[in-house]
Amino acid sequence: MAQERLSVRGLVEFTLHGEDIAPSGSLRDMQEGVLGHKARQQALAEGWQAEVPLSLTVPADEETDLVIAGRMDAFRPGDPPAVEEIKLWQGRIPPEAPLPAHRMQAVVYGHILCATEGLARVAIRVAYVTRRGQPVALFPEELTAAACAAAFAELLENWLRRRRLVRTHARLRDAGLRRLRFPFDAWRPGQREMAAQVWTAIRLGRRLLAAMPTGTGKSAAALYPALKALGAGHTGQVFYLTARTTQRQGPLDALARLRQQEMHLWALTLDAKQRQCPENLMCHPDFCPRAKGHFLRDGAALEEILQTQDWTPEAIRDMADRHNLCPFEFSLSLCELADLVICDYNYALDPAVHIKRIFDRPGEVTLLVDEAHNLPDRVRGMLSGQLDGGALRRLRTQVGKTAGRKHPLYQAMTEALNALKDLPDEEAELPEVPERLRRAAEDLADAWSDAQRQGLSPDGAGDTVLEWLGFLRALRDPDTPRAVLWRKPVLTLLALDIAEHFAAVTRAMCGTVCFSATLDPLPEMKTLLGCAEEDACFSVPSPFPPENLLLIRRDINTRYAHRDAACGQLADAIEAMVRAHPGRYIAFFPSYAFMERTAALLGVPFRMQRRSMSIPERAEFLAPFTQRLEPCLALCVLGGVFAEGIDLPGDALDGVAVAGVGLPQVGPEREALRRWHEERGRSGFRFAYQLPGMQKVAQAVGRVIRTPSDRGVALLLDDRYGQRDYAALFPGHWQVRAGDLRQALADFWNDATTEGEESDESGAV
Repeated sequence: MAQERLSVRGLVEFTLHGEDIAPSGSLRDMQEGVLGHKARQQALAEGWQAEVPLSLTVPADEETDLVIAGRMDAFRPGDPPAVEEIKLWQGRIPPEAPLPAHRMQAVVYGHILCATEGLARVAIRVAYVTRRGQPVALFPEELTAAACAAAFAELLENWLRRRRLVRTHARLRDAGLRRLRFPFDAWRPGQREMAAQVWTAIRLGRRLLAAMPTGTGKSAAALYPALKALGAGHTGQVFYLTARTTQRQGPLDALARLRQQEMHLWALTLDAKQRQCPENLMCHPDFCPRAKGHFLRDGAALEEILQTQDWTPEAIRDMADRHNLCPFEFSLSLCELADLVICDYNYALDPAVHIKRIFDRPGEVTLLVDEAHNLPDRVRGMLSGQLDGGALRRLRTQVGKTAGRKHPLYQAMTEALNALKDLPDEEAELPEVPERLRRAAEDLADAWSDAQRQGLSPDGAGDTVLEWLGFLRALRDPDTPRAVLWRKPVLTLLALDIAEHFAAVTRAMCGTVCFSATLDPLPEMKTLLGCAEEDACFSVPSPFPPENLLLIRRDINTRYAHRDAACGQLADAIEAMVRAHPGRYIAFFPSYAFMERTAALLGVPFRMQRRSMSIPERAEFLAPFTQRLEPCLALCVLGGVFAEGIDLPGDALDGVAVAGVGLPQVGPEREALRRWHEERGRSGFRFAYQLPGMQKVAQAVGRVIRTPSDRGVALLLDDRYGQRDYAALFPGHWQVRAGDLRQALADFWNDATTEGEESDESGAV
C-alpha cells in the first residue's frame, strides 16, 4: 500500500487558514515566536513534555494510506492526558476565544491520541503567551473521543474531496498526455534531438543546458517532452520560466497548438502582483476590501475555476472580481494545483519572492528556463541588495510628515542614515558591513513591518522598501560571496557568484532545462550556473541557409572616448542599410545617449525607443513591424525590451545594425566581478564583460532570421568584431564578412530579387 504524508498543520489550514490577507510577520516576530514557545515549554510544571511526535495512518483511497503527523507543543500524560498548543500573542487586548485554526490543531492531536491509545476523552488547551512565555490567555477544554473524531472527520473529508477532484483530473490529464503528438506536421532540424534531451533530463532529474538558434522552435521542443514526462509520471508539475513578460508568447503559442488535440491540462499564467492588483491599496484587511475575508470566499472560486483549464491573467481577474478576491493571492493558490505554470524567473529563483508553498517543500517540479542567457545577471540581482541613503532620506521626510518624528519607523530610518554617515566620503570597496549599519538595517526592516500592520504606507515606499529588504536578505546570507561597494550615498552588497544558489535550487528539481539561442559558450555557462559534471550540454546547428543572412562588419571605433567621431560613421552605415532596400530595420545602440547623438545625424526617417514605455506604447512602437506597414527604421537600446523576446518572422524585419559590442558599462560592480573571476584563474574580462556583451549582440542579430524563407542583413558596427577573442564568441552558424558595405548590400538584395523572379517563372511553368 502506497503512503502519502500530510502534516497536522497542513490538514487544519486546508480548511481553517484564517480569514484575511495580512502582512507577514517580521524577523523579530518569528524569533520571538520561537522564544515564546521555548519559554512556555520550560515554565510548565513537572510531568509536561515538549515537542512530542504523533502520527495516525488513515485510508485515503483503495491504493493509498494517508499518514498525518506532527509534534505537540506540550503534552502531559494522565487521566485524561493533556495537549497544549502554544501561540505567541502580541496584541494589546487578550483574545476572548482561541482562533479556530489554533484550537483545531489541538483537537486533531487529541483525536490522534484517542485513536492510537484507545482513550475515551482528552484535555486540550490553547495558550497565548508573551515572548517570555508568560500566559496572556488560556483556553482549556475536555473533549470526548467522539467529539474529536467528528471534528477530525470533517477536516479530513474536506481535504479528501479536493484530493479526489485533483486525482480524477490527473487520470484524465495523463491519459491525454500519453496520446499527445508533436503539434506540428514535421520536426524542424534539431527539435526532435532537443526533445529527447529534455525527456532524459527530466527522467534522470538532471540539468540540461541547450543552445538552439532563434527560429528553431525552442518553446515547443522543450514544452512537448516536458508534458509527455508529466503524463508518464516522471514529474508532478512543470514551471516554464521567462525573463520578461514579452517572452511568454512562445510557450503560450506552443500550448495553444497542443490544445488542438484532446488534452486535460490546468495551465496557469502568473502575472506580477502589481499588474494584478485592481485596488492599488495596501494589502491589509483594514484597507483593502479584497484582503478582508479573502480566505472565506476563495474556496468557492477555486471550485469554479477548476472546471476550466486555461487560467490566464484575464480569467483570474474575472474570477477574482466575481468573488471579491485578491487576484494575486488567488493565483498563488492556483499554483499548487496547476500542471503547467508560466511565470517570471523570480517566482522560482528569487529568495525574496519565490513561491514558498511550491519551492520550500519537497515536490516533483520541473523547471524549463527560457532565454537562459539572462540567468547570471538576473539571479545576481536577486541575491544582491542595496541601501540607498538618498531614497531613505526622502522617504523619511514623508514618514515624518505623516506619523511624526517620534514614530519608531522615523527613528529607525534616522539611525540607518547616521550609520551610513560613518562610511568614508570617497568611493570604496569595504571589507564588510559595519556592525552599526548591520543592526540598523535589522531594526529598520522590523520597524517597517510594524508600521505596515498599523496601516502606515507612504507614497512611493515600494521600491525603496524592496531595496532595504534585499539588502537585509543579503546580510543574512553568509554562503554567497559578495562585494561590499560604497558609492555615496548607496551601499551595495553585490553577489559575485550565483553558482551555489542556482545549483541548490535546481538540485531538488525533477530536471531543469536551461535553453536559449545565445547560451554559448556552454562550458562557461555551465561554470556560471554551478552545473555538475553529469549535467548535460546540447547544441543545435542553425537549420537556415547561411546565405539568407548577410552578416557584414564595418570597422568603426565606438569606444567611449571616440563616440563623437563614431556617430557620423554609424549614421552613414545605417542610412546605407535602409537605402539599399526598402524595408523594416532596427538599429541597436549601447546607450540612450549614444543613440540620441547618432539620431541627430541621420538623414532618413526613424522612430526611437523612449526610456520608459508602457505595454501599449511598446505595441504601437512595433506596429510597423508586426502589422507589415510602411518601411520603417527604429532605433533601440541593445539588451532592452526590443532586442530579444519579440518574434518578427518573414518580411516583418529586413535587417538590424548593432553599434558596439554590447559590453556592460565599466563600474565598481563589473570590476568586482572581473577581479572575482581572475582570483579563480579565469579570464575576468571575458566573464564580466565579453560574454554578457556578445550574448546581447547575438540576441539582436537573432531577430532577423526566424524561418527558413527569411532573408535579411545584420551590420556589426565596431572594429572589435575583427578581433580573435570576439570572433571566438560568435554563434557557430555566423559567417561574418568585411568589405565594401554598399556593394555587399546591393549584391545581396539583387540576388534576392533574382531568386524571386526565377521562383515566379518556375511557378508559371
